[in-house]
Amino acid sequence: MFVSMIFPVFLGIVVALFFLLPVKCRPAILLLASYVFCGWIDLRALAVLLAISLCTWAAGRKIEKLVMMGRKRTGQIYTGIAVAFYIFILCVYKYVPSFLKYNGFGQLPSESLLRNLAMPVGLSFYLFQAIGYLTDIYKEKSQAEKNFMYLSCFLAFFPKLVSGPIEREQDFLPQLRKLSQVTLKDRGRLSTALTYMLWGYFMKMVVADRLAVTVNQLFARPELYDSFWLIIGVFFYTMQIYCDFAGYSYIAIGCARIFGICLTENFRAPYLASDITEFWRRWHISLSTWLRDYIYIPLGGNRKGFARKCANTMIVFLVCGMWHGAGFHFVVWGLLHGIYSVIEAFVRQKGWKVRGGKAITFIEVSFAWIFFRADDFGAASRYISEMFTSGFQPEMWSQAMEILQLSPVEIILIALGIIVVWLVDEFCSRKKLQLPVLIQYKQNAVRYMVFYLLIITIFIFGMYGPGYHAEHFIYMQF
Repeated sequence: MFVSMIFPVFLGIVVALFFLLPVKCRPAILLLASYVFCGWIDLRALAVLLAISLCTWAAGRKIEKLVMMGRKRTGQIYTGIAVAFYIFILCVYKYVPSFLKYNGFGQLPSESLLRNLAMPVGLSFYLFQAIGYLTDIYKEKSQAEKNFMYLSCFLAFFPKLVSGPIEREQDFLPQLRKLSQVTLKDRGRLSTALTYMLWGYFMKMVVADRLAVTVNQLFARPELYDSFWLIIGVFFYTMQIYCDFAGYSYIAIGCARIFGICLTENFRAPYLASDITEFWRRWHISLSTWLRDYIYIPLGGNRKGFARKCANTMIVFLVCGMWHGAGFHFVVWGLLHGIYSVIEAFVRQKGWKVRGGKAITFIEVSFAWIFFRADDFGAASRYISEMFTSGFQPEMWSQAMEILQLSPVEIILIALGIIVVWLVDEFCSRKKLQLPVLIQYKQNAVRYMVFYLLIITIFIFGMYGPGYHAEHFIYMQF
């Protein structure tokens, strides 16, 4: 919905209501807007969201009551039941449609059944938030939220509903209680919010969606191309998924900043990481920290010896792969990252020094993305086989460019988009600040120039308009 023409109108209405109506109405305005946002995408998803919100609110209060009464064991049982129930819901929506692809009579399941079992928008993200919330209450790290409206807004807040970030209640809920202090006159906050959104739209519409056109064709028919183009396809997808997901995250952060709410920074130049551990500290940060805090550490982390640490690492990445989808190719993608991490831990334990860490990490991550992008494990295997066996055939490159509809101008635009993103990441990584924050330290003339350049670039080179169907954000399906 972020890339639809309706969203600016929707956001404008919400902003107007937020700042024009009495401040005491602000939490209710954001919650109502979030429900409208969810219902506009899918009414069925809204019903599931309301049910999960009510269950989480009631379970949180019950668990806290039991813990305060000294009945920790009973509280643990309640927490376990709630968590198991949420995991069950997630598994039903993620895996049952795949298992029902063919029934016992060899026939396809009905379209209505598959439609009803389609993943409700944002389910994976707010279920993880709910699981973390209930776990923190049991462990007495947080208190149960008594205000149902606040808790519901924590789970449903529309900027992060579809694809995160996965927020923690300790960070989010206190900000809801301070909404009355948010003013429209805070130009620094609004300037930062606008920059986040513009940079996100640049990454999505100018870079990611342009790359998607070529990537989709290469992965659909890899047998038509030689190794050179298939390697290019892997590199293009590596950049596409980053610009797509990070673009969404920046737009979400910018939207939230308008209302005075700071969401988790989900990306910090991940492709500049020198090893896999650092990559996961920079990539989808809210998910990686969630997996660390609620799976890796409870399993024992690295406190029980090297072998146990490696086993825990593999379990975490197995869960990570399964969270992303039902196909075996997602499992392979997760396990590849687990294997990378175990090898890295072994090398570090031996004290061996590895040169070219950034290049090696980038190649490892890019190779794993093949399994993530492919439709299934067989498609990934075919792509890899063609990539390593087709060889380099320069005489066919012009023909490949015609098939892919890659004109010289299009190639230049793709190259410039990737270069801009890479240079910005490099610059921000050195400064240890995100671009929207860095811009605020510059003079007004510099800030306005950045605004205008981004707006003009998005309008001129963005992928939109008649005859073009905007690519959905990749992480909407998870």
